[in-house]
Amino acid sequence: MTIKYYDSPFHVTEAPDVASKLVLKTDLMIMIRDAIEQEGWTQLEAAVHLGVKQPRISDIKNGKIEKFTLDALFSMLDELGFSSQFKSNGEKESIICIKKVEAA
Repeated sequence: MTIKYYDSPFHVTEAPDVASKLVLKTDLMIMIRDAIEQEGWTQLEAAVHLGVKQPRISDIKNGKIEKFTLDALFSMLDELGFSSQFKSNGEKESIICIKKVEAA
């Protein structure tokens, strides 16, 4: 019997294009959750800072991936002081760079 390896758990049940988006959304949600925890904010405080309602923060903390678009997650990162940049290295590779912007 041959063991089959997958890039992520999503790749087991989803088509590759769907799975890769779910992985990206998961990683972004983890970043947002960790940033909120690092600030020491309650869910309500985080909601105020991010311009969303408190249940949205609960959804992030509980990993409700299906409730978010990539655009919404990148907007939250912007509100947390991160800058996102897409860098293309030709046809075969691209990188999304997300970094904390220093306060002016």
